[in-house]
Amino acid sequence: MQIRRRASVRSQVIIAGVIALVGAALPALPAVADETPVPVPSAAPRPMSTDSSVLPTDQFIVKFKERASIQSLDRKSSLNRAAGTIGVPVQAVRTLTTGEEVVKTDEKLGAEKANELVSALAADPSVEYAEPDVIMRPFATPPNDPLYSYQWAHSSAASGGMRVLGAWDVTQGAGSVVAVIDTGITYHTDLNANILPGFDMIHDPLVAGDSNGRDSNPADEGDATYYGECEPGWPGYPSSWHGTHVAGLVAAVAGNNKGVAGVAPKAKVVPVRALGICGGYASDIADSIVWAAGGTVAGVPANANPANVINLSLGGLATCSTVYQKATDFARSQGASVVVAAGNEGIDASKVSPANCKNVLVVGASTRNGLKASYSNFGINVDVAAPGGDMTSEGTDGILSTLNNGLDVPNAEGYSFMEGSSMAAPQVAAAAAMMYSTLPALTPADVEQRLKASARPINGCGCGAGLVDANATLTKVAAEAAPITAGTPTISGEAAVGMLLTAEPGSWGNTYEADWKYQWNRWGTPITGATGDGYWLTEDDHQATITVTVTATKRFVPAVSATSEPTAQVAPGTLFGTVPVITGSAYEGSTLTADPGIWGPAPVDLTYRWTRNKPGTTGEHVSSAPSYTLTSEDIGSTLSVHVMGSKTPYSLLEMSSQPTAVVVASDKAVTPEAVVFTEAPYMGNDRYTIPESETMDYQVDGKTLQAGTHPARGQAKITAVPKSGYAVLNGATSEWKAYFSAKGPEFTAPAVSPFRDVTTTQQFYKEMSWLADRKISTGWVEADKSVSYRPVTPINRDAMAAFLYRAAGSPDYTPPAQSPFKDVATTQQFYKEMAWLAETGISSGWTENGARYYKPLTPIKRDAMAAFLYRLVNKPDYEAPMNPPFKDLDSGQLFYKEMVWMSVAGISSGWQLGENNYWYQPMEPINRDAMAAFLYRMP
Repeated sequence: MQIRRRASVRSQVIIAGVIALVGAALPALPAVADETPVPVPSAAPRPMSTDSSVLPTDQFIVKFKERASIQSLDRKSSLNRAAGTIGVPVQAVRTLTTGEEVVKTDEKLGAEKANELVSALAADPSVEYAEPDVIMRPFATPPNDPLYSYQWAHSSAASGGMRVLGAWDVTQGAGSVVAVIDTGITYHTDLNANILPGFDMIHDPLVAGDSNGRDSNPADEGDATYYGECEPGWPGYPSSWHGTHVAGLVAAVAGNNKGVAGVAPKAKVVPVRALGICGGYASDIADSIVWAAGGTVAGVPANANPANVINLSLGGLATCSTVYQKATDFARSQGASVVVAAGNEGIDASKVSPANCKNVLVVGASTRNGLKASYSNFGINVDVAAPGGDMTSEGTDGILSTLNNGLDVPNAEGYSFMEGSSMAAPQVAAAAAMMYSTLPALTPADVEQRLKASARPINGCGCGAGLVDANATLTKVAAEAAPITAGTPTISGEAAVGMLLTAEPGSWGNTYEADWKYQWNRWGTPITGATGDGYWLTEDDHQATITVTVTATKRFVPAVSATSEPTAQVAPGTLFGTVPVITGSAYEGSTLTADPGIWGPAPVDLTYRWTRNKPGTTGEHVSSAPSYTLTSEDIGSTLSVHVMGSKTPYSLLEMSSQPTAVVVASDKAVTPEAVVFTEAPYMGNDRYTIPESETMDYQVDGKTLQAGTHPARGQAKITAVPKSGYAVLNGATSEWKAYFSAKGPEFTAPAVSPFRDVTTTQQFYKEMSWLADRKISTGWVEADKSVSYRPVTPINRDAMAAFLYRAAGSPDYTPPAQSPFKDVATTQQFYKEMAWLAETGISSGWTENGARYYKPLTPIKRDAMAAFLYRLVNKPDYEAPMNPPFKDLDSGQLFYKEMVWMSVAGISSGWQLGENNYWYQPMEPINRDAMAAFLYRMP
């Protein structure tokens, strides 16, 4: 299928030379981007066919299966059979570089017949696939000129500018080559210096308009047509000189006091002519891509200047053909970026070829104001946008570049404003050329990623990452290309065994996106495994000097290393140990044992020294064994033990225990009477009884309790402590611990809800009913005498106090006359309950400016709730693990222990977000329904 030239201009201003621009006012002519060049106002409007897939074509691409048995005669038979289905002769005309055959019909076929032929060919057992040789058109065509000040697309001031001048501080593209596959090139003194030898790849002389087929002259002979030449009803139009305009956008010479400047004015352009009269065939364009990238095309001399970037400002509405995909894949494999215009139909670019091919960089068009141009195609296939212009209001809002002033055949050089994605693509191609100039090792994938990463987003555009920012992109690429300069690493920390040394790299240069590596050295030799930025000194390091080698690496430049100055020789380390504890009762005949605790780094050699401390003496050494049996000599004295740790190469460490109680005679060692626990169905009636004793005091948390019965809550732990002159007999029980249940007997929820706003099928119905049954919550009495619970309302801290007080059995308690909290009045609702929280230590509130605050009307959060419940049951013995059961907790968090206890105690399982992924959400307020569940699950 033939690919027709696509234009997008409704006005043009043609200027014969630069001198004519001086002082001249450019006309502001209306322009609307579409698929055709717009004639001068006197010309009739041109009918528009936007779908290349329905345009007539007389060429098709056929891939025959690679089998030895298939001969040329067999292939001819296949073509004849297919031709018979449509009644039109078909003959092979040439073989593509990629192995396909280009076949031609005697006449151009419409969509229906073309599809019939393709289907017939594809059905042949000798054929691997067949497809139309699609006709493409350039996406934009001519207009006019006015010097660099009119090139707003380069500007930093215009919101739609690409900020080109900043990029020129890095490079102007020297050394890079851009292949412009288009209508060819015309002579232009503002462009000639940057044009390299190209090629005319148009195979059909009728399309080429130069009386021959392919040749080494890429000159644009003009693509003017007469009425009906391209297809019935299609009017004639003048030559577009599209390739010259595109080439100027890439690399028009800058700084020559003439005309305009390309985006990459020191890059070179290889013009490849593939579009001619009525457009160009996909087969010619595919061969052009392969040749431009340095590939071999039969009958065509090799390209002496393979391109870094290939620009395709052309296309048609069709699927990406196999030959296109193979050609662009080849170019990419050779390291060439293929930049493609998105098209000007104002539709999804996935419908446009070659913009819908894989691994091409697709460019949409934007306006001077940095918005999507109304005509520009859009969608997921578009990667970035660049200035394409919008000449609806002002001709100078188009994109200015080089042109030829001839109507049919080349004439004087000139300049023109144009609009379309054809103008956007070559400016991105030029930006890519500058990237390759700065960093030749970039791959096409690298170029695309960096252009996208630096692009400025355009809201609602559907044009990929947004507007290309040449300055931002080249600045980053230059940083990647710049060689690393080393700093001077230093080492901080004490040079002693067991201590941590930390490496500081120092001030390095050009480390944008660098990776850092560390290697610690002992006496200059690398230490195996010591490759972090910190190093713990070991025993092997004693008396050695330590250095660290820092290496910075980034992708495109050589790695650089630098080594620090050595430390002082590593000194002996310092042992650690815990204060030893003496076990055993202090009475005659009892054996005392020293528990040294944990010493390290293990192993550590320990020695012991027992000392008898008699009143009025300085102490007497009595034993060097780990244990010591008390004798009559020790009565009236206290005993202590001194433990000394030693290890090479560490300094000695000495630790002493607390002294024992005063040693008594053996007949003063007694067995304490037991504490009696009484657990009732509910927490409010739980009790423990302290016996009367002449020999023992009974204590809770270091406070001595009076003999008698006391209320219990949650965990209760009572310890018997000998009174003066007595000791606990070894082996006798002197500590009692119990855990009282909070919930009581098994509860069966009633068939009728106690609350009007809680249904029997509701989550936590049983638990909310239990609250009502236990009188923990009375709810709200409404105007109609019904009772509501308001289950999804967050519970405030004042009501929380009432819940906990009632859950504890509403213990006898008289609140103080003066409130413990500055923001809680003694006349306030729930004052008694809030004061009880303070008295029992369940809530300490907040201390601000020396005063305590409770914040009664603030909803209680889930972290504080965990702390309240943990304290309600008397802080049960529990050691929280370092790895929490909830993903959103960490061990340094306030109330970490209490929140983890909620999971361990079965009170809260949190929220499951994926397999084995549970969250507690500590800062969320807790609702009244979840509060009921928490209290019901209390152990």
